[in-house]
Amino acid sequence: MKKLQSPLFLLLLPVFFVFHGFVENYTFIRFSECLPLFGIYTGSAVIVFFVAWLFLKNKTRAALFAAFIMAFYLFFGALHDFLRKNNIFLHRYSLLLPVFAATTVLLFFYLKKRPVSPRLPLFLNVLLLLYLLTDGGSLLWKALRTGPAPMADYSFAGAPIVRCDSCPRPDIYYILFDDYSGNKTLKEIYHYDNSGFDSFLVKEGFRVQKNSFSNYCFTWYSMASILNYAYLDNLRDMDINPDDYKAILEAISKNRVVNFLYSQGYAVINYSPFDLPEQPSLREVSLLPAKTRLITNRTLLNYINRDLQFWMDKHLNDSTILAGNRISEFDRQNAAVLAETKEESSKKADHPRFIYAHLFLPHPPFLYDSLLRRRPHEEVAIHNSEDQPAYYLSYLPYTNACAKDLISTIKRNTNGKAVIIFMSDHGFRYSPSGGIPSWAYNNQNAVYFPDGDYRLLYDSISGVNQFRVVFNKLFRQNLPLLKDSTLFLRNKE
Repeated sequence: MKKLQSPLFLLLLPVFFVFHGFVENYTFIRFSECLPLFGIYTGSAVIVFFVAWLFLKNKTRAALFAAFIMAFYLFFGALHDFLRKNNIFLHRYSLLLPVFAATTVLLFFYLKKRPVSPRLPLFLNVLLLLYLLTDGGSLLWKALRTGPAPMADYSFAGAPIVRCDSCPRPDIYYILFDDYSGNKTLKEIYHYDNSGFDSFLVKEGFRVQKNSFSNYCFTWYSMASILNYAYLDNLRDMDINPDDYKAILEAISKNRVVNFLYSQGYAVINYSPFDLPEQPSLREVSLLPAKTRLITNRTLLNYINRDLQFWMDKHLNDSTILAGNRISEFDRQNAAVLAETKEESSKKADHPRFIYAHLFLPHPPFLYDSLLRRRPHEEVAIHNSEDQPAYYLSYLPYTNACAKDLISTIKRNTNGKAVIIFMSDHGFRYSPSGGIPSWAYNNQNAVYFPDGDYRLLYDSISGVNQFRVVFNKLFRQNLPLLKDSTLFLRNKE
């Protein structure tokens, strides 16, 4: 009984938080990927405990104080969402954070002057142990389930796969430039002449689909649809929130395009931010593995980064940490993908390859000006959103220069024998009236077939039919084309 009255709850709290997140996202995260989180959060709890112990001189009081701070940090998202959804005014950061600070001070002086009942640590220990046992049972049930994990709210109708042994099987480069509007929109809406880039593509033998459009205007949704050559069925409503992305991640990680190419004898090279079948992403933007963000996405730091990043960028842009490091990471990631893709094109392989390169160009932050000069961190931080069309347009020359160099290098290194699909997931989503305008769906779309036969392509193709056409052409499939349409979504506030 004495052991249960000791302040074990301080360590059980972060263990429960991470373990519950792992169980909740069992089909998306490996347990080994959660180990850094266990270390970080338990270590943080211990540090806060020792600081508090220096002043409170009692381990139980110090543990209660540290647990209060850790609970607020770890479960901030749940608290904030509850207050906001129930229209409780305290959900505002300008009120909630000062109230937390004041409560922390009051709790400190209360613990310093008042004794703590041994029943409180006992209650907290038992409660957290029961939660852990409940999650353990849930994990066991999930682990014992037979068959593949469900696709949540998204399903894809089956399509026949025919292996074509006599098909030539060229290397396929899938080059995705994020947020790149089609030239029709650039000319008609933004009065920007991007015809030089179209001319480059035509000169290189590409077929440009000028009226191409995306089916969804959010990257993850668009990529899930493109890579499964299917619409996302059973969307619950028009609003999306971070929790909805779990099903999308699964759809991408098990996508049809890659599995089809495996059936045709292809190897897959993944230079994208997404996990693909048997090919996890190599792109990491933070200290923690990407998939653990499914656990950390409701912590205090993540919510501040999500909701207050623009304000911090605007008012604290002189901070190297806030502005420089985060912005430079985009530049480093883009440079790495460009270099790795070009290097891959120079290699000789005894099997055909599918290379997926995903670049955040001309996606914000707008790192370069129209003369290809690197903008200062302070300027990029202030003008770092999709309500800045002038900065977006001035970023296009750099974007085009990168695209031209990449495409030319691939064609040169492969002697023009590789298929190149150059497209974007959606267009620029600027709208002075709010929402996402219809023209934001017009995307870049150009395809290079070594034999120059583009009969199956059509000018108004949408993302859902992109690989249906490509596979019908290259591997003599009979995939029927779907009706080209768009679905308007919006982020849930």
